[in-house]
Amino acid sequence: MTPGCRAPTMGRMEDRDGRTRPHTAAAYALLGLAALQVAVGSVALAVADVPVADLVHYDMVVDLAVGLAYPVCGTVIALHRPRNPIGWLLIAYGLGHAFTGMSIGLAVQGLRLGWSPELLHAVTTVGRHTWILGSSTAFVLVFFLFPDGRLPDRRWRWALAAQLLSSPLDFAIWARDDWGLFRGTPAQPSYLPVPAGWMPLLRDVETAKACLVLAAVFAVMAVRYRRGGEQDRRRLLWLIAGILPLALSVALQILGFPAVYTSCCTLFLPTAIMIAVVREELLDIRLVVSRSLLYGTLTVGVIVTYVGLVTSVQALLNPDPALLGPALITVTLALTFAPARRLLQRMVDHALYGDRHDPVRAVSRIGERLAGTGVDGVPEAVGEALRLPYVCVESKSGVTDGSWGEPGERIHALPLDYDGRTVGALVIGLRPGEQQPTPADLAVLELLAVPLAAALHATDLTRQLQHSRERIVAAREEERRRIRRDLHDGLGPTLAGAAFQADAVRNLLAFDPERAAVLLAELRSEVGGAVAEVRRLVDGLRPPDLDQLGLLGALRERAVRLSWRADGIPLQVRVQAPERLPALPAAVEVAAYRIAIEALTNAARHARASRVDLRIEIGDGLRLEVCDDGVPSGEETAWTPGVGITSMQERAAELGGRCVAGRGRVVATLPLGGAL
Repeated sequence: MTPGCRAPTMGRMEDRDGRTRPHTAAAYALLGLAALQVAVGSVALAVADVPVADLVHYDMVVDLAVGLAYPVCGTVIALHRPRNPIGWLLIAYGLGHAFTGMSIGLAVQGLRLGWSPELLHAVTTVGRHTWILGSSTAFVLVFFLFPDGRLPDRRWRWALAAQLLSSPLDFAIWARDDWGLFRGTPAQPSYLPVPAGWMPLLRDVETAKACLVLAAVFAVMAVRYRRGGEQDRRRLLWLIAGILPLALSVALQILGFPAVYTSCCTLFLPTAIMIAVVREELLDIRLVVSRSLLYGTLTVGVIVTYVGLVTSVQALLNPDPALLGPALITVTLALTFAPARRLLQRMVDHALYGDRHDPVRAVSRIGERLAGTGVDGVPEAVGEALRLPYVCVESKSGVTDGSWGEPGERIHALPLDYDGRTVGALVIGLRPGEQQPTPADLAVLELLAVPLAAALHATDLTRQLQHSRERIVAAREEERRRIRRDLHDGLGPTLAGAAFQADAVRNLLAFDPERAAVLLAELRSEVGGAVAEVRRLVDGLRPPDLDQLGLLGALRERAVRLSWRADGIPLQVRVQAPERLPALPAAVEVAAYRIAIEALTNAARHARASRVDLRIEIGDGLRLEVCDDGVPSGEETAWTPGVGITSMQERAAELGGRCVAGRGRVVATLPLGGAL
């Protein structure tokens, strides 16, 4: 199979984006149709020499611009995300406006050339309603299905059904709002018939319906933002970034600016939708939306405040309102601008970046999650508090103690240190457009690192304790299995044979004393073997030298046995310890003996040493140190610990102690009161 292509389905070959040749051909064909309609309409208007004022007043330029911009962006989405209906809906919406713009141009040119009234009427009637069809269906569907082409859940179907069923009302109302274009000419379009006197009521119903649809759209966006992941939230922020210019233009229109600004500002929307669906990680959209909301709100607020204050002050001041009123207004705006900006900045930053500008609040919220659910709940709390796309807590052992989100291209790891040692790392994913964490983010993360490191250390200790207990239980069960096997396979048959021989001796005593004597000798040998087997089992449970000689005596005895290396070179082993040791717990005594014997044996076999020193000190605990003067040969590679070193470390850890091994030196510390 060719790389980048999927298996053929129903005779069609799909690439890795799910795109097929019919999809590609259809997208380019629709884009070509839109471009053709725009070109025909533009040429017709240019040839007819329509005044620029009329082009702006009757939205001719806007129809042609929307008719090209939306299909272009929709085609990009359709080519990259062919299964997402948003691209095709944008193309449909643009085609409606493109045909409307073309119909106006053709009608203007047809009036100059004397086309038949029937043809002019048909062209303008169809053209007047195509943009309404696209607006009331395709355009509304885009907001309900954004960004993945699916509704948030099945309950929102009623909203779409209500909008589609009420579309005839849009045709009846919107088609008549044509500013008198072609009125009184053969090109005047026809509209849906409405009973006399019903128009005021229908307009009120249309206004109420528009408000309900707008509320439903905002509700859908809010639901998606609350339920969605980091990727969905970035896409919604791109949509908001595209809506902001439109909202600002509406505010300007309310203040008296021409409606053409409102229509032109809709051109930002398809670009934002295209980026959101195809490449939502292009920029740090949070920063764009944050600054846009801040300065857009400030601009509108200043304008509204200025107009309101001018009206109020001039109504109150009789002497010379032309001079005194603006002066007071300027002073008022100067005093309120900075506080208003700071307040709005905090509100916008909190909505987009969480609590990063309030580290104490952020750490407090994360601490509550840490106390409630442990380390596993911290990544989600950090991600929600700072609006980060990815958070993960990793221990030094490589275990992941919880993660949240999906890692992106850039991540940053913050080390977690406890008691001078690195116990793990807090890994965060950077927001799109960021090269490194911001100082505000680092301030929160560094403040969080201290309690998180302590919690991670406690979690590691708990995990190690659990693993140690599991190893102890496993070792105990293994030891029981070994003893059972030895008793069953060794001592059991021996005692059974001795019992049979005893029966045989009893039967032979009366008539064959000599044969009975021979069997008694064999029985004595069998019993001696059984005693030796019992002694072997007992010695395996605890070294007999400890009971016979004590810890120091047993170690000195072993030191004498290790006075020669395997290559025949003498080895001096010195034991340095107090004259007498206090009574030690049995587990500590066995662990110290096993660790010391393993360390001495390793030095004699592998260290190429001439002298080995064994030191034992008693303080808060028992400290055991084995040092040698061995020098590695030039052929040896870097030193790595083996099974023996791991065994020594596990024996110390089982008692709550610690064993550190390096080249030529082993140090073990065992607590005297921590025997298990």
